[in-house]
Amino acid sequence: MEKLLVPIFLISTVTATVAIQPDTSITADDLDMSNIIDINDKKQRFFDFMRPIIIDENARILKLREKLLAARENNNDKTFVAHIAKTYTVDWHSENGNWDKLLERVDTIALELPLAQSAAESAWGQSRFAQEGNNFFGQWCYTEDCGIIPKKRDKGTRHEVASFKSVNDSVRSYMKTINTGRVYVQLRKIRSENRAAGKKPDAIAQAGGLIKYSQRREAYVKEIRSMIRYNQKLMLGE
Repeated sequence: MEKLLVPIFLISTVTATVAIQPDTSITADDLDMSNIIDINDKKQRFFDFMRPIIIDENARILKLREKLLAARENNNDKTFVAHIAKTYTVDWHSENGNWDKLLERVDTIALELPLAQSAAESAWGQSRFAQEGNNFFGQWCYTEDCGIIPKKRDKGTRHEVASFKSVNDSVRSYMKTINTGRVYVQLRKIRSENRAAGKKPDAIAQAGGLIKYSQRREAYVKEIRSMIRYNQKLMLGE
């Protein structure tokens, strides 16, 4: 199975004062795709299922970002800021913190991007790893019994496909990986430049930073962009 080329960054706990948690944890069992014949109905069911989970996680990240911005402006909450910097793997010194790097990492992801990737990576929620492990983004893990062993795992490799208690956890882990992984620097740069220009989040542009998400590289980016362009109205619930 061809997926992430670097180890997954496992889910981190952020202080409850800035957390925005969904009312309930959603699992793959809650996605009922039975008796759906029309392909657009199938797509709409999937996007309607994933959209609120992604929006909730983006809202949590945005709330965290707002608190960081307030701390920078008021020069306070230094312990909190140092904790978040550590969580997002940013070297931090309270008197000379790298605010640009921290804020580049603590940011939301354009809604259509995780919608497209989750559809592609989970076969619209019907893959074995989605059904058995609530893994909607193909994330790998590298410790024994951390997930599900792929049936076609190459000889000599030790990775497993991560298992999550909920789809919410899978979304959170995916976003943490995008926001901290070294191979996604370009995506974060695109996002930061877009924000600085006062533009809305651009999923098509951000997709260009996924070149190392899959071994398919350019072909994968092209597939995700095509999916977004073709399904954008369904993704946004229009």
